[in-house]
Formats: sequence, C-alpha cells, structure tokens
Amino acid sequence: MEERLRLGDPADVGRLLRAEEFRVDHPFRVSRRIFGASTLDLEGTEHRKRKRGWWAGFGKQWVGSVTVREMVDSAVADGFARAHASNDLLQACVYIPNRVVLDLLDLPEIDPIEHYESLKPVLRILGGLPESNDCVAQAKDYIQRVVRDVKVPWFSDLSDEARTAELALFLVAGAETTVVALEVLTSAWWNDADAVTADVHSAGSGSVVMRLLTQDAPLGLTTRYAAREVFIDTVGRIPRGAMVDVDLASASLQSDPGETDARRNAQRYVFGAGAHRCPGDRLAVLEAQVYLEGLLALDASEYAPVVADEPRPSTFRHLPWRALERTTNSRAGTPGENGARDA
Repeated sequence: MEERLRLGDPADVGRLLRAEEFRVDHPFRVSRRIFGASTLDLEGTEHRKRKRGWWAGFGKQWVGSVTVREMVDSAVADGFARAHASNDLLQACVYIPNRVVLDLLDLPEIDPIEHYESLKPVLRILGGLPESNDCVAQAKDYIQRVVRDVKVPWFSDLSDEARTAELALFLVAGAETTVVALEVLTSAWWNDADAVTADVHSAGSGSVVMRLLTQDAPLGLTTRYAAREVFIDTVGRIPRGAMVDVDLASASLQSDPGETDARRNAQRYVFGAGAHRCPGDRLAVLEAQVYLEGLLALDASEYAPVVADEPRPSTFRHLPWRALERTTNSRAGTPGENGARDA
C-alpha cells in the first residue's frame, strides 16, 4: 500500500507545488478518472503545450477587455435575479460561474442551475464526498454530451481526445472553484457585512477578494506523489511513490501576517503555484470582484443560512450551508441553529 502524507506548512507547500520530484501524473488521481488525461494530470512537454493554450485564452488583456467585463456583469446580474427568485443567495454563487463558462463555450441554451445539478455526482467525488458509481457514470456521460456540442475553436490544435479532456476540465473544474470562491465571499459578508463594506471602500474589491480567499481558501487540497525519494527537514524522508495531500487551506491561513502584498500572498496558495497554477485565476477574480460589489447592495441581516446535511468537503470547500435564505426576521435563532457565524 502506498504511503500517504498530508503537509500544510507554507514552506513545504511551496516546495511541493514547484519541485520537479513531486508530480501529478498519477494514474489513480480522481481528476484523471473523471476528465481523462487533461492538463491537470500531465507533466512535461505535453503539459507545457496544453498549458500555453490555456494562458493564451485567459491572458490579462483578454480578461481586461470590455467584452469579458460585459459578459461577467450580465452573468452576475442574472445570478442575483435567480437568487432572488429562488430565495437562496447561494444560487447566485452557482449560477454566475456556470453561466460564464457556458457562454464562453457558446452554449447559451443550457440553464446553469440545471447544468450544475447534472454535474453534482462528479463534483461530489472531486470534493472527496461519497457518491454511487451509477450517478458518477451518468454525470460523466452528460459532460461528454455537452463537450461534443462545443463548436468554439478552443484547443483546436489538439487531438480530439486531448481537446475533449481540456474542455471537460474547463466545463467542470473551471466553474466549481469559482462557485466555492463566491460562497466564501458570501460567508465573510454575512458574518460581518460592515467590515467587508468598509474594506472594499478603503482598499478596493480586488484587494478584499484576495484577502478573504487567503483566509478561507476555496480549494483545500491537491495531491502530488514523490517520483523519487525526497528528504524534507520538517517531515524527514518521503519515499518514492508516496502520495502527498497538499493542504492549500492550511498553508494559506498560516501565511505571513506581515505580508503587505495580499494579492501575491493569496495567489501563492489559493491558486496554486508553479507549472500547475490555475490558468483561469484572472477570470475567477473578476467574477468574484463583481459579485462582491453586488453583495454590498444587499442587507446581510435579512438572510439566514440553512445548515447542510454533510460536513464541509476537504477539496472543493463548499460552505456547510444548503442555502442562504432571505427571512422576515433579522438573523433569527442562535448561530448553532442557523449555521455558525464562523463557518
């Protein structure tokens, strides 16, 4: 049986994410079983080739364009409208990233909420939660059907199999990390709306987004394996083949409180580092900024969480809430009854 370690010290995490001896191309990674051999699970020349395609598509100039800003603004407005209609603010967190991804893939006819429900079994498995094999298989079939309908020329220089893997990765993981990021912002706003509002007014929404995601990383764990024997001072010998759970949430939370550049500090762990750093982080941050600015127009005291039936997942760290409903009472009940304020 393979040895398995979990490391969350910031210095160790930095090395695990950057050092060549810690690799991702392991045949038993859950993501590889879901998407196939995507950028997420490749190393070397093929990884670099595919990653260049991602960077070209999500560059700073593209994210800063008027077209992208208008698309995100529209998705956020529609997301808040959908949340209002369903009386669940968390529906906006689901709607916005999935609407953006579906629009980028030129699939406007697919409803983002229904789409997300179809993905749920796969998302649960990726998040470390139990799910039946039949439900996972149905979700994987759904992903393949959607990907077959994509006509935009993204990743057109790849083989059909490789293009399918990259599109599946974007369709699922590209939205899910942002869904959780928006939930994290929602939690921070609900717990102390006055403080978040004051911070946005003084430092700007971009700075506040990065600070909040540093304090509560949306992606909690990623995995690596040791391609050769390694010695790390804080843990000792790591044998070849050992699986390592990289605790991004702990590393982010333990980051230097004296760090003045919150954006750089947060990106170091929230979005990963090295060759496998998230290629869509700029788009995710833009969606988060626009969403946070929209939250400030609401009254947090009018909302109360509904506790989830399961604990917070360790990978995609969804809130321990099923919903955040608007009520006639001002945060009625105790924290234990409607979702602990520090959740």
